[in-house]
Amino acid sequence: MIHQKTNAIVIESLDKFPHKIHIKLGDILRDRGLTQGDLHRLTGLRVATINELVNFKKKSLTVAHLVSIMIALRITDIRELIEVEFDEEVQAYFKEENERMRNGFTPDLTKTAEENVKRIAAGVKN
Repeated sequence: MIHQKTNAIVIESLDKFPHKIHIKLGDILRDRGLTQGDLHRLTGLRVATINELVNFKKKSLTVAHLVSIMIALRITDIRELIEVEFDEEVQAYFKEENERMRNGFTPDLTKTAEENVKRIAAGVKN
């Protein structure tokens, strides 16, 4: 479940483009012989927060959390910790869109941005 305060535009975007998120923190801790308590002592993050990350119950992550974990575990590439995998259809669509980009926007992105600006100005509800 996505955080309740996440706005409707973000939720719709996530729903529109199927993806899987793999949090590798539990495997890393296990491979290194560390506990969630050890990571708590290294980072200062709440054990509950670490547990939610390991069990993928926490759907929104802060950069501060990710970077503090990377520092504690001496990880330099975020892909060692988290991976986002898009469906093949989404990857093909993104590739096609990237080939059509002009000034950073495709016709579809231009339309999306224009619609979102109107919704934001109208006060999109969560």
